Amino acid sequence: MINRDLHEGAVSDYREFPAPLPLARYLLCLWTQTVTGSRDEFEQPVLPDGCVDIVLINDEAPTVIGPWTQPFVARLAPGTIITGARCHPGLAPSLLRLPASALLNQLVPLRDVWGRAATAPFERIADEPDIAARRSAIETALLNCLQQAAPVDQAVRAAIQWFSSRQLQRRFTVAVGYGPKMFQSVLRFQRLLNCSHNMGARRSFAQFAADADYADQAHMTREVQRFSGNPPSISLQSARCTLCLSGLIQTMYGLGS
Repeated sequence: MINRDLHEGAVSDYREFPAPLPLARYLLCLWTQTVTGSRDEFEQPVLPDGCVDIVLINDEAPTVIGPWTQPFVARLAPGTIITGARCHPGLAPSLLRLPASALLNQLVPLRDVWGRAATAPFERIADEPDIAARRSAIETALLNCLQQAAPVDQAVRAAIQWFSSRQLQRRFTVAVGYGPKMFQSVLRFQRLLNCSHNMGARRSFAQFAADADYADQAHMTREVQRFSGNPPSISLQSARCTLCLSGLIQTMYGLGS
């Protein structure tokens, strides 16, 4: 895909390539970008996509770009050559052997993730004569890393596929009566009621909020008011959890807020 910055005169040629087996298990694609022109920089918007990328820019050290939650603009000078490998959402920890949360909104040198020895083949990619050779070299380097890859978390993979499928969400709604996010909120509320019943006066509201995995006490208060019509000072003394015997409040928690 060729993009032209009309204000600066720079031109970007961005291309994506399917990852070969067995890399396709971890990688969404390999990609390249070249910037040409004679004036100033090309402004490349980067938008959140849930992915983690390994990126090589010119002769700079290889970098890991973590999952981003806000947009930013990468300013690329004419002559910039980029080679990248983009992980499937949720699968970067298996390949990198590092939690994706440790990379949140960060650009981290690959050497800091894998160490000097494992990163050396990636650092030599800049010596390749052209962008096609660089793409082939990063592919080879990644293939050689697969024997150290950790097992894929199949539960997380299934959850990502579930949340990304509108058909499955419709089926969930048919079965439960409302969508997964509302179900999460209801389970969290029921867990809070269970914590309150079991712990009683031994916990403060802030501790109850933490035990039930609310973001904070204010979040808990809003949700209690939403589901009970009363503030926690009333509901946590009178209401009782109705899911104690189901196991759901133990086994289906930790899905996020």
